Amino acid sequence: MKIEKWSDVNTSGTSEQRMEAFLDTVTDSFAILQLKHTDETREMLFESYGALQRMGMEPEIDRYEVIYASPMPVGVDRDTFLESTFTRFNIDIPADFRGHSLSMSDVIMLKQGGEVSSHYVDTIGFKELPGFDAGRNHLRTVEDMIEANDNNLDGIINNLPEEPLSKKVAEAEERTSVLEKLKELKVEPPKKVKPPHEICI
Repeated sequence: MKIEKWSDVNTSGTSEQRMEAFLDTVTDSFAILQLKHTDETREMLFESYGALQRMGMEPEIDRYEVIYASPMPVGVDRDTFLESTFTRFNIDIPADFRGHSLSMSDVIMLKQGGEVSSHYVDTIGFKELPGFDAGRNHLRTVEDMIEANDNNLDGIINNLPEEPLSKKVAEAEERTSVLEKLKELKVEPPKKVKPPHEICI
């Protein structure tokens, strides 16, 4: 996607277009991801990382949508940028931002020097998610490819589509193209983040 204006990407683009802009830009950038509003994600919304683990869950990129993407200053310290982003998207929210104020369960993705890292907004500070941007639940990918709907991830191939299988497979491949771009990028090893803030909801 050719980026004309980031504000246009954020106000009229789709989640996929914002992710593509984030990945394709040659400058350092960041993206804010928030959970899709589905029955599956309702119990995850505004939960801490520890609470997710107690429920036997992990953040997965295919449960999120990209709400906002923008360039970031070159060479800025990661921890400082995460903190300032949290403050900005709670106090001085940009006019082209269409999500809720930055809260627990949101993810900030950073692209610095061509390397992508993902950071879960936690109760205190941020939890780095090394595998978050590496791909999808493989079982879900198979079901997405050949089932008519996947509102129930059960590991059984059912709800077969009426349309030709080849068309469904082609659509599934197109949906995962952005994730393939993520896999090609380097992922930095986890970095310990200081706990400089508390989130009160």
